[in-house]
Amino acid sequence: MEPLSLLTGWAIPKIGESLLEIVSGQGWDSLSQALTKSDVEKAIKAGEDAVKEWEKQLEPSQLLFFHAPPDGLNGVKNFLQGYFTNAAVLAELQKPLINQGQPDREILIRVFLQEAETNNIKLNQDSLKPWIERFVNAYFQHTVTYIKFQVAKQDYCEQLANWFDDVKFAGIAVPGQEVEKSEKLAQIFVMPDVVEEVSTAGAWERELLAGESGEKLETGLLEKTTGRKFLAQQLLSQSQSRRVVILGAPGSGKTTLMSYFAVMLAESKAEELGLDGDTDWLPILIRMRDFGINLDKNLIDYARGFAENTMSVQRLPVGFFEHWLSDGRALILLDGLDEVADEAKRNDVVSRIENFLGQFDRNRAIITSRPAGYRRDFFRTEEFPHYQIEPFDDSKISAFIDNWYNSRFQDQAEAERRKESLRKALDDNDRITLLARNPLLLTIIALIHRYQAVLPKERY
Repeated sequence: MEPLSLLTGWAIPKIGESLLEIVSGQGWDSLSQALTKSDVEKAIKAGEDAVKEWEKQLEPSQLLFFHAPPDGLNGVKNFLQGYFTNAAVLAELQKPLINQGQPDREILIRVFLQEAETNNIKLNQDSLKPWIERFVNAYFQHTVTYIKFQVAKQDYCEQLANWFDDVKFAGIAVPGQEVEKSEKLAQIFVMPDVVEEVSTAGAWERELLAGESGEKLETGLLEKTTGRKFLAQQLLSQSQSRRVVILGAPGSGKTTLMSYFAVMLAESKAEELGLDGDTDWLPILIRMRDFGINLDKNLIDYARGFAENTMSVQRLPVGFFEHWLSDGRALILLDGLDEVADEAKRNDVVSRIENFLGQFDRNRAIITSRPAGYRRDFFRTEEFPHYQIEPFDDSKISAFIDNWYNSRFQDQAEAERRKESLRKALDDNDRITLLARNPLLLTIIALIHRYQAVLPKERY
């Protein structure tokens, strides 16, 4: 008999809710206030698992509930549900949540005996103390660990948002003017559209796709295999798969889009991406070009090293990323697969990605690449729906111009004058307007216009 397994259905969420209701607004400190319902439930489940492992070593007659029926009014299930929602028990279980140490085992044992007598539950009392000990030890240890994870997550998300929220213009210079270094992503970002690929190609076309990766060939086949079109921020809610591939031309905004997704989650704005706002999400963004030159590490070790050494995150506790990955509460963003230049390395990276996503298959994942350098047999479309990132249309170009000058001039009248000037310059030159449909080129155009107030009449 494994009586605590009866808690895995109704009782564990109920206990978690009850605990958080009690401590809400009462005694929370800066270390424990970020602990989530998922964390509390996992800690309770850890206590259950510890008891179950201990019971495997016992003879049946030594089990705590050997003499008690599992079901019914006087059954173990009903008894445990009542015990773990008892006010005195909850008061003890809340202690590690508000930094007041471990639950008092003697109180828990005394209430256990009282409840058992009231409910006419016959116990093997020699097993009661070790039963409580194992539950409390595991519950407390995991609660402390999860508090450490949440404290680390606050720092991780803050540094991640700082790092990826800057759109860097370093190297994009305008003659005779100071180089603009960066701009905040949220101030200028315009959400692109994506178009779903519908696999209607014949067998010979699929074979050709698997053997070739030329951008012209890819684009030609995609023109007759497109499906639904929607805003990229709806990708996670519109796609029926947890894992998707986004393909896009150079400068189409793939990297900026991945940064936006990561920053939104880091700033607890999951609803902006169509995700459940009550879930405790963790963004994991990896630039595949950099990972491709660090293949001595696995993806988790690389993510840890990047966070600690590049983003200046404080040393992360062991098991940090796995805490979210094991529950399916991570958003995995793998950007720029094509930027792993060596073909053999790229194939190795694809294999590593497949293994990683297979190990943590409950999580959502987005992989981006240019069509050139991407093979259609990398990821099966049945498991990884493919989407093309669309060029900007007129409305998105106009929205970018609004965002661009609103972020640069406090004087609203001057901002409006600049906007109209740039719009007129684009309207007067179809060739430059065509270039402006690419977000990177539009950014360069905006930089030139900001300093020179005019645009060149020809392409150079």
